Order: sequence, then C-alpha cells, then structure tokens
Amino acid sequence: MMSVKQPVMSYQKDDDYETPKYIWEMILKFISREKTLYDPFYCRGHTKSVMEELGYDCIHEDEDFFTSHDKHEYDILLSNPPFSIKKKVFDKLKKIDKPFILIVPVSTITTKYFKDNFKNDDITIIIPEKRLQFMKNGKQLKDCWFDTIFVCYKMNMEKQMIYL
Repeated sequence: MMSVKQPVMSYQKDDDYETPKYIWEMILKFISREKTLYDPFYCRGHTKSVMEELGYDCIHEDEDFFTSHDKHEYDILLSNPPFSIKKKVFDKLKKIDKPFILIVPVSTITTKYFKDNFKNDDITIIIPEKRLQFMKNGKQLKDCWFDTIFVCYKMNMEKQMIYL
C-alpha cells in the first residue's frame, strides 16, 4: 500500500483585521447611547471615529489591554479582539467581570476555556444574518471563510440567543 504524504501547512497569525461600520451598526442597536464603550484592541484606530459618527462615546487608544484596562471608566467593552489571543482575552474579561460584547468565530463557544469561564453565566449569543466581512489595511474584504458571532456578557438581554 502506497502512503500519500500530506502537504505541510503553515499558518501565520494575522490579527490586524478591523470591523467595518455596518457590523458595528448591527450590534449597537442593543446598546444605549448613554453608555461609554471601550474597544481596547486598536489595530489602525478605526473604531473610535465610527462610534463617534454613530453617536457613541468610545475609548479607543493604542495601548496594551492587559496592562491598561483598569485605567478607563467605561460601561461596556465592545471589540473585535485579535483571534490568536482570544483565550487570553476571555480569561481576563472573566476576571474583570464587566459587561462586554466580542466578535469572535462561532467555534469559540465550543472551546473548553469558554465553557470553563462562562458555562452558567449571563451570556447571549447574537448570530448575524449572513457571514461578516472585515477590513484589512483600510480596505473592505469579501472573502471571510468562517462565521462569526457576537458574544455578550452581562448585557441583560431578554434572550440567550438572538438571530439578526
């Protein structure tokens, strides 16, 4: 029997994708304009101008979330975090224990770290109508190969699962 050699796959972490305005508009309908938002994952700094354009106060600075999160006064952390460190982000957010909404791949909610941290907590999953498409280097992309969801924590929503 002849064995077939599998190609070696090389994956490079590429976390500098930004969230376009249309995605923020989907989720902001669940957030009062009186709330101060905090997006700690800066990338190119696009989020603050979008949030202000949509009428929200948003803290969005080029700094390390893990060492500077506690210097800000905010109501809700709202972000599209770097997917390569999402476990570390969720672990930290559980310790901070403040409301948040994160855009993450749908597979995140099946991971051990997510279940260990949030199994019996006030979590709402918001599922977009179609696959979300992100921006790279300021340009809108249209070929995201995975589905993403909004994971909401302590947002006091009426349902645990919402389909947009």
